[in-house]
Amino acid sequence: MKLIKSHFVFNRSQQNGIFLLVIIIILFQAIYFFADFSSESDSEALSREEIEAFQAQIDSIKLARAEADTIKIFPFNPNYITDFKGYTLGMSVEEINKLHQFREENKWINSAKDFQKVTGVSDSLLATISPYFKFPNWVTEAEKKKENNRNIPSVKVSDLNTAK
Repeated sequence: MKLIKSHFVFNRSQQNGIFLLVIIIILFQAIYFFADFSSESDSEALSREEIEAFQAQIDSIKLARAEADTIKIFPFNPNYITDFKGYTLGMSVEEINKLHQFREENKWINSAKDFQKVTGVSDSLLATISPYFKFPNWVTEAEKKKENNRNIPSVKVSDLNTAK
C-alpha cells in the first residue's frame, strides 16, 4: 500500500493574490477596531423635557394596557356561577362546589345573605361581588314588599266599625 501525499502547490501569482487578500483583511480589521464611526447627530443628548414627555407617553401606554387586562364584572345571577366565573370572582374551589351542590338539590339563592350562607364566602368578597348580583324581578319585588310590610305599624282595633 502506498501513501499518497497531497501538497497544495500554488504558482507565484496565486501566492501573491493570497498574500494581498490577507493584507486587506488585516487592514480592514485594524480600521474597524481603531476608527470611530459614530456621527455627531446620533450622539446628541435628549433634553430633559423630551425625556419626561417620552416617559409620560410610556406611563400612559402602561396604564391603558393594565386597564385592558383587568377583568370587567357585569351583573350576573349568582345561581348560575360556573367554575371559571367563580375563579375570576375570587371564590375558592370549596365555595364553588358548595354552590353547585346547593343547586343540584334544585334550591335557589335569592339574596346576598343566602349566597353567603350557602357558599361561606368572606364578608369582604361578598361586599366586592354582591353589587353585581342580578336576581329575577319577581325575587327583588318580593324583597321590597317584605321591607314595606315591616315598616307598617300594627294597631290592634277592638271594634272593626271604628277602624279607619
